[in-house]
Amino acid sequence: MSSRVLIIEDEVVTQHLLTRLVESEGHLVSVAQSCAEAEALAMRETYGLILLDLVLGKEDGLAILRRIRARQRAPIVIISGKTDSTDIVTGLELGADDYVLKPFDVAVLRARLRTHLRRGSGQRPAGPAEETIAVGNVLVDCGLRDALVGAQPAGLTQKEFQLLLFLARRIGRAVRKEDIADEIFDGEMRSDKILAVYVRRLREKLEAGPQNPRYLDTIPGFGYRLAVE
Repeated sequence: MSSRVLIIEDEVVTQHLLTRLVESEGHLVSVAQSCAEAEALAMRETYGLILLDLVLGKEDGLAILRRIRARQRAPIVIISGKTDSTDIVTGLELGADDYVLKPFDVAVLRARLRTHLRRGSGQRPAGPAEETIAVGNVLVDCGLRDALVGAQPAGLTQKEFQLLLFLARRIGRAVRKEDIADEIFDGEMRSDKILAVYVRRLREKLEAGPQNPRYLDTIPGFGYRLAVE
């Protein structure tokens, strides 16, 4: 199914590369080169995916992220050339779903786009039955690439699902932060702060009381554990 993708990028070469990549997947593209253009397009159209560069000339991409998130439910993927994790953490806290660092691998980015567009459309990948893991009233469904909470999809992002599946396959065991980072941040910027954002978002989507988690425990000074109460 074709979707419309919004690319917010002022660097011409990257803009053209992203446009060709998205169009090669059969999707329509809208392009914004500034925060004003991005906000105007976000007001007029509904998108299946939004790619957002954090640096738009002299403008800060974070300035537009919150306003777009208030209008759009589409997955937002940050495209960043920054080496400081602070802006990535801020972007995730403002509502971004994922991030890709420049220079990016086209094949990896293509796989990310497919995953986010599939999740946004509610499509389930075709194929035989996949692994499922029950954790209390949470069902980790590898075929759906999501979790079901009381039979309702949690709407996990790619990295949130990777984190949950990694812990679910080690249910009851404490897992080091370093091992989790190796699994879900393969070749990308990694930090305890970024990991903590994904853990918090998982709790918000899976736990009835995120501040007093039933399933996802923090092991101080070590890592995390997924355990049935």
